Amino acid sequence: MHKPTQRVLQILLAIASEKEELTLSEISEKTNIPKSTISPILSTMVNLKFLSRKDNMKYKIGINTFIAGESYLESTSLLEMIKTNMGEIVKECNEICQLGIIQDNKVFYIAKKEPTQSIQLMSYVGKFLPIYSTALGKVLISKKSNEEIKELIGPTLDPLTEYTIKDMDSFLEEIEKVKSRGYSYDIQETSLDARCVAVPIEKGNKVIAAISVSVPTFRSSDEKLNSILEILLKYKNKIEESFGYSIFKNEDLI
Repeated sequence: MHKPTQRVLQILLAIASEKEELTLSEISEKTNIPKSTISPILSTMVNLKFLSRKDNMKYKIGINTFIAGESYLESTSLLEMIKTNMGEIVKECNEICQLGIIQDNKVFYIAKKEPTQSIQLMSYVGKFLPIYSTALGKVLISKKSNEEIKELIGPTLDPLTEYTIKDMDSFLEEIEKVKSRGYSYDIQETSLDARCVAVPIEKGNKVIAAISVSVPTFRSSDEKLNSILEILLKYKNKIEESFGYSIFKNEDLI
């Protein structure tokens, strides 16, 4: 076996198997690779974005590792089922539909379906956005306690626009509304160019993901958002009903 290649794969598996980021010493201990050997490998992997190095000098999986593994995600039946329903949502509303999960204390976008509109919002799979400004983020944390939310988001809510909720008390009040009604909005809180509505995808009383539809502000009337909400709720129910089939019962999204 080619030793350098083996070491790269060992490092990836060691980091991917942990929920928390790892230091150089921890990676060395897990892989039995000397720190002097592992350091330049980590630097190269960070430069190529297969790993990400945080300010505290801890390492986590990088965006290119996600992209490289996307073909696997494409093949999973659960994700494919959700994406099929997302395609139907787009057929009915002709606006972009996106799927997100919580990753690294942010909303991580793992799938999208685009409309045929000549003017449409641009987005990409693999991006991260704040929980507190996005419709996806609000429903993704809708089953969490206030203490869990505070720990997840932290004390500071940096505004992205003038409409972003800027303090934790106001944000928690908004989440109470989300919990009560079962869906959420982003009304120009992330971008002045977009309004968005999202619903949670629940499996076994746990929010495993969320789907949203975003609309350019210039064509996002309240009537249109309400119509999109009805479509999202219809397909949320279809997706969650499918979890009862044996093929999906023991399968995780990622």
